[in-house]
Amino acid sequence: MKNQITKNKIKTTILQRGERILAGDNLYFEILAPFENFEGKEIKDFNSSSVVARLVYGDNEILFTGDAPKSVEREIIAHEENLNSDILKVGHHGSTTSTTEEFLKEILPKVAVISVGKDNQYGHPYKEVLERLESMVLRF
Repeated sequence: MKNQITKNKIKTTILQRGERILAGDNLYFEILAPFENFEGKEIKDFNSSSVVARLVYGDNEILFTGDAPKSVEREIIAHEENLNSDILKVGHHGSTTSTTEEFLKEILPKVAVISVGKDNQYGHPYKEVLERLESMVLRF
């Protein structure tokens, strides 16, 4: 992907916590992670450097967690006053490395969405994560 970006001279932006991307009237992304600027740095752990962003449209919020692990979830909890989001894109395809009970208690999503391929080689989503979501996510 990096080669294609360079070859096609595609403009890129390195995101980090605290940035806000305006996408229209009353529509924006809040960047919650990563906590450091990775511009010009070699990334050794892509999961820990995942962009975590909340899309806000009026009174509606969707939290996109990428593959951020539990350690990043804990950092976000420590730095964010309000994580409430209507919809949660479940972290790391439903792996046990993400979507902790503590994180879910802060988000209080009404809906959770998992991006995962059927019968994938990793066994995602994990049963423990599905059980946690079933017990904590509101349904309608």
